[in-house]
Amino acid sequence: MAAIVTTVTNIRAVLDGKVRTCHLRISEGRIQGILPPGDAYGRVIDGHGMLALPGLIDAHVHGGWGVDLGAVTSPREVRTFRDFCASHGVTFFLPTLRADTEEHLLRAATAIGAAGCPQIAGIHLEGPFLAEGWQGSHTPKKFLREPDFALFSRIQEASGGIVNRVTLSPELPGAAEFTRRLTSEGVRVFLGHSGATYEQTMDCVRAGAIGITHIFHYTAPMSQEEPGLVAAALEQDLFCEVICDTRCTPAPLLRLLLHTKGIGRTAAVTNGLSLTGLADGLYPLGERSAALRDGALTYLDDSGWAGSVLTAEEGLFRLGESVGLSLAQCLPLFSSSPARMLGLYHRKGSLEVGKDADLVLLDKNNRVRLTISQGDVIYDSAN
Repeated sequence: MAAIVTTVTNIRAVLDGKVRTCHLRISEGRIQGILPPGDAYGRVIDGHGMLALPGLIDAHVHGGWGVDLGAVTSPREVRTFRDFCASHGVTFFLPTLRADTEEHLLRAATAIGAAGCPQIAGIHLEGPFLAEGWQGSHTPKKFLREPDFALFSRIQEASGGIVNRVTLSPELPGAAEFTRRLTSEGVRVFLGHSGATYEQTMDCVRAGAIGITHIFHYTAPMSQEEPGLVAAALEQDLFCEVICDTRCTPAPLLRLLLHTKGIGRTAAVTNGLSLTGLADGLYPLGERSAALRDGALTYLDDSGWAGSVLTAEEGLFRLGESVGLSLAQCLPLFSSSPARMLGLYHRKGSLEVGKDADLVLLDKNNRVRLTISQGDVIYDSAN
């Protein structure tokens, strides 16, 4: 049977940092041709002159639309979250688990692994291998664990083998050896939630760590006495993940990061919580209460920032505004850079012939109107 051909017509696509009017021809889930406007073949999707971006990639997200990925018990909940992602232009995401009891980690990993969504990039185990005092929202501290490969292996088995990223505090006992062992298993180790010294950090880098989890966030600042993890992150050829919410990462730090690392080694993430996408109101958040109002989540007791509730497309535009970059210039932060960070740039992260047909169409008001994942429409605002 001949492969079904789809042509997405009348779009303005961001290609190599420039906007170009074209047609996209899709077959067998991949982009088969980027063509000048003209004849269309097979099934036709009229883009009506909308802007086409590569599907956004969120490499660190905890939930949204009321779904907490660390608390899911069924594949259905995971697919509900997948649909929420699609409505915001995300075609590839990495479900992220916080420190928790082993029972809950195993249950969540099982549900995510069984969801069968091609939009799932794997599982990011952000906890429990984090240092006390730097764990942030990974509470209570009794959930924190020192590096334990047997525990990791049980979670990996429950997931069906899709845990492909682990965050680790490098000051923990045995952190370098744990890094080496995870790396040998094909897991990408990131460092974060840390007050580690520069040398402790470098021990893990030499053992195979490739990146930093939400740099500047729950991490000791650089100082004359101790350069620490931040200095190693900026100095070494490491990927630096940054939360796209400027309430967490102020514009001067964003500019410093981009100036030092460049866009190719900087990946934006939402770090989004389960409250993302919900109506304004008061919500329990861990052991505290928080107010969600006008896209900001703050604790009731001290009005402090309680976590990100930005969606990926909102974060993309806010990043551009805060650092003075155009959409085409900052787009790689949510596309090609996270694809490289996850080792999947050969398939994801840009609109190129041979890559997965992942794209999102935005109207003139930058609202997501259509999301396509591997050639299939997974969100259509008209329906």
